[in-house]
Amino acid sequence: MQSTAPVPPPPGEPFGEGGNRASARRRLVPVIVVCAAAALAAVTWAAGGFEEAPRQPVEKPGKALDAGLFTVTVHDARIGLVKGPFDSASKRYLIVRMRVVNNGKETASLGDGGLADGLAARTKAGKWVEPDDVEGVAGGAKTITTQPGLPVEASAMWKMGPADAPTRFTVGLRKWEYRTGFTDVSYNWLVDRTSDALVARMTLPIPVPAPVASPAPSPTRALSPSRTARPTRGASRPPAQRTRPAGPRPTASHR
Repeated sequence: MQSTAPVPPPPGEPFGEGGNRASARRRLVPVIVVCAAAALAAVTWAAGGFEEAPRQPVEKPGKALDAGLFTVTVHDARIGLVKGPFDSASKRYLIVRMRVVNNGKETASLGDGGLADGLAARTKAGKWVEPDDVEGVAGGAKTITTQPGLPVEASAMWKMGPADAPTRFTVGLRKWEYRTGFTDVSYNWLVDRTSDALVARMTLPIPVPAPVASPAPSPTRALSPSRTARPTRGASRPPAQRTRPAGPRPTASHR
């Protein structure tokens, strides 16, 4: 026969030892949690709500930005003519000058596979494109690599058409992360070249290039009127003919 008698509550329940105090403590804990959550929500709402951090924070040039593998300080942008080693003539580029420091422990390239993979410029269509070339100068000598801790003055270049003359240029920095790849279990510095998430982006003014001054025509000397040739000294003169007065001629006497 199954008993239907109620099971006595364990110690600490309302009918056990200390039941009233334990029950009161259990009811007090949820109340404290709810109050804390309400206070946190009020503070968050005052700070702008539960919005996500911007995927492309806006920065100004001249500030050192930590992009993981590199610390980049963007200086300015300008339009210039550059002649490559295989070019027959100079080409127009939009050049962004920057200071780069390698934060890693190994040599890193300025071009493909290195700094260029983490740089991008925004086109009119809203697409981010990587530079066509990156050059650098370290210690007064040209370089295409960066050594750990050694600052490099780099120039990232994007090709332009003969008639392109923008007044502003937007450049962005991507984040390098030290992690494993999808198929590689070893750790390396990697960057997502397809992501629109940036460490920072900035819009740089582009000064109007000065027109090429044409050479001024050289002043011509006024031609002096020609002078008549003077006879040179020592030139022979025609001898003057001397005439003698005609005197009477003797006549023969007739004898």
